Amino acid sequence: MPKIRHSHGNHPQKPPRSKWGTVLARYDGTGMLIAWQVRYPNPLEPGKRVQRQFKPDQELEARRWLEAEKYLVSLHRNGIAEWVHPTERSRRKAVAEKSRTQRNMLFRDYVMRWAEEYRLPDGNGIAGGTRRNLYLDIGHFLPSLGDLPLNEITPSIIKAWYDAPHPEGRWAFRRSCMRLKAVLESATRGGLDGSEPLLSFNPFIFHIPPAPQPARINVPPVTPSELILLADAMPDYTRLSVFLSTLVGGLRCGELCGLQVQDIDLNRQILHVRHSVNRGDADRGDLQFGKTKTESSIRNVHIPDTLIPLIRQHLSDYCDLTRPDSPVFVPKRARIMSQTTLDGQFAKARLKAGRPDLTFQALRASHATLLMIQGGTLREVMNQLGHVSEKVAIRYYQLTVASHQSQVVDELAESFMSDIQRRES
Repeated sequence: MPKIRHSHGNHPQKPPRSKWGTVLARYDGTGMLIAWQVRYPNPLEPGKRVQRQFKPDQELEARRWLEAEKYLVSLHRNGIAEWVHPTERSRRKAVAEKSRTQRNMLFRDYVMRWAEEYRLPDGNGIAGGTRRNLYLDIGHFLPSLGDLPLNEITPSIIKAWYDAPHPEGRWAFRRSCMRLKAVLESATRGGLDGSEPLLSFNPFIFHIPPAPQPARINVPPVTPSELILLADAMPDYTRLSVFLSTLVGGLRCGELCGLQVQDIDLNRQILHVRHSVNRGDADRGDLQFGKTKTESSIRNVHIPDTLIPLIRQHLSDYCDLTRPDSPVFVPKRARIMSQTTLDGQFAKARLKAGRPDLTFQALRASHATLLMIQGGTLREVMNQLGHVSEKVAIRYYQLTVASHQSQVVDELAESFMSDIQRRES
């Protein structure tokens, strides 16, 4: 770095001022040249200046820049071209370069960036399990489309993938179509930095396949005798889980694993559903208490009188009552019970009970159906399950009980015919 020696009281000599703009040398306290500052009058805002700094060894570049700016200002004053501030010019150049790069990027690269930035509609990030499902959905179309440039994805190319066999199943194919459409739709919108859309239209112009009828809606609700068989077939330290899922709030498997001692208030007969379990946002590492599936899944449900002795005995036998955050279901070799472990235990128990069609989701659906049969309202059932959608509650969690349906039809006919007979007599 050049060092300038000064005379005249250690004050640097000022360079002569040009007729238009200036190139000024800047020094530190020791007289060392540290920068060249270039400035000229802002042609759009009288009284203000445009300025830029260059490194000590860039005096030539500084003067060339000033001459180039002078030319642009002259074009502006002569009405030939609009003058744009250098900062805005740099931003526009960066945006244009980014757009050119993105238009030529492989579809695979764009999809992976989209997935990394994926957020829920409320702006929050997604849980690790949800992210795992997101990448599973993406994995169904990336092998066919991933190596193509983004701007070469056309409806005909998508149709070839759409019409091909999809051994992953109807549910997975439907989700993949929804993901593919969403990815391509995002490319039709401009960036927050002002960059142009990467696609002029969404090439996914096909119908999203309808949702298949879920198999569990044909699964009959669990009966009292079957529930006893299930409980007897479960390990003693997780036996309570089948009772809670069937009779208390229709708890999901993850919610059962996420229960803590402090979530159970036997005096007020309230069970607080506050957590599920996961392995963090990256879906890696040790299990931890995390968020429930949705915000509406956070709920308080009533504990029936008949279950209080059973719950109290379980807490006494298997839980650390000195720690409010102690899990209700304590695993043998880990700190937190995993859904895989509890599901595995239930899979063996349902075979012994003669109900291989049952899952924890089926117990949850049984809870909803049996509540309705006992006179519960749709709103009460939704509160128990933590639902905000009537369609979901009706479609997936209210099963048809043939004997009850026959009884209702018989009672309806009997009521009408009795009234008719009274009128005729």
